[in-house]
Amino acid sequence: MNPELESLIARYLDGVASPQDVAELSRRLETDGNARTAYLRQAHLHASLAAESTDTGVKAGSTPGPILPEVGGREPAFAPPTRRWWQSPAWLAAACVALAIAGGAIKYFPTSTPRAPVAWFGELRDCRWVGRDVQVHSGDGLRPGQIVELSSGTAGLKFRSGALVTLVGPVIFEVTSANSGFLTLGHLKANAATPESKGFTVQTRTAQVVDVGTEFVAAAAPDGQSRVDVTSGEVCVLLDGVKAPLRLRTGDALSVEAGRAQVVVRIESGDGTAAFRFPTIEPPSNRDAADRAAGRATMRVVRGTLHDTVGIPSGPPEVLLDGRGQSKADSPSESVFFANNATGLLLLDLGRALSVTKINTYSWHQNKDAENRFRAVQRFTLYGFAGDVLPATDGALAEAGWIQLARVNSDDFFRVAQPLDRPAQQACSITGAQGTVGRFRYLLWEVEPTQVRKPSVMNNTFYGEFDVYGEP
Repeated sequence: MNPELESLIARYLDGVASPQDVAELSRRLETDGNARTAYLRQAHLHASLAAESTDTGVKAGSTPGPILPEVGGREPAFAPPTRRWWQSPAWLAAACVALAIAGGAIKYFPTSTPRAPVAWFGELRDCRWVGRDVQVHSGDGLRPGQIVELSSGTAGLKFRSGALVTLVGPVIFEVTSANSGFLTLGHLKANAATPESKGFTVQTRTAQVVDVGTEFVAAAAPDGQSRVDVTSGEVCVLLDGVKAPLRLRTGDALSVEAGRAQVVVRIESGDGTAAFRFPTIEPPSNRDAADRAAGRATMRVVRGTLHDTVGIPSGPPEVLLDGRGQSKADSPSESVFFANNATGLLLLDLGRALSVTKINTYSWHQNKDAENRFRAVQRFTLYGFAGDVLPATDGALAEAGWIQLARVNSDDFFRVAQPLDRPAQQACSITGAQGTVGRFRYLLWEVEPTQVRKPSVMNNTFYGEFDVYGEP
């Protein structure tokens, strides 16, 4: 291994790296696969040695673990247990960088933190902590750099600014300042109602959410996907490499997939008319690249079967490319939907590879029973392929060469708890934060049934239109 790189990695693992060292190591790990391999090999060795060095598992000279909170002079809320190998500072450093490689940057933890708490635990409900010997009480303080690892239950936090956060286990959350935090995994609810808490920020590996008043829900998945739902007020979502922030208002929801394309998913509820009016997403169009009138695009089913029960047959796949949505809320012939409890694949061939900028899908259903909106749910995974030779669709899609672009579950976006929480008319818009989703000829929707399992109720979505925008 390069002696300079070896020394750089060693300084980082020993906790003596300067900010310049960390920046240089981050650059190398992002651009050099050999450097990543060398880092992981050295980190594994470092962690193994640290685990054997002392009874506590802390190697002399290693990066100190999170400083223990002190409240009112009493004993720390987090009692320092005997560390196992995966709790050693070196291993935690390795884990941080492994996560950072996936997310694209190293998150630097300073070796010293201010003693003054910037947040305090509030109400704790049925909390189960990841650490075996962790003990937390309401009123315990948290300083910048401290990480909360909650396995289950809910934990309230009050920041010095007045911002209130509810962590929902399982969750990993770091307090970074008196008005901000870093969500590594799980989800939280934030309320920034005080003047001092305006600008409260939650950062994830793929997005930064800034509250401009007053309440939102943020989530982070293990693979880097981030999501934000605005309960009330407004937030700004900042993405790497994108100058203009994305502004979300009450009822808006958005997710960001990991990867260079930074695929953004926005879902909105419509006005419930044949005009298909939405807050920001345009109505179904006959001027997109996938409209069948242009003579290039085709749509077909490549896995599963469409619903064909007598009296309620699905419309043909071409319905999705006719430039319009359904004319009423319960119109099977103007909709495309699969058989009950069946997962299906819908394949769109654009006729040539395009630089795709936006993909919109529309659904609408409600019958005489106002609560029966199950078939309005949009639940699918979208894949793309750029080549002219169609890859296999009968096995594992990723292994066949399909690129996963986005995952959609509109019930999650709308936080549906009761049937009437679910909008009867929905639109999903998939875009690239930096202007393009990617270059593709084929798009493949892996459509799943809704989560309802009732023999008397059809549980596959009534899709009315798929629109794709892009240029050759």
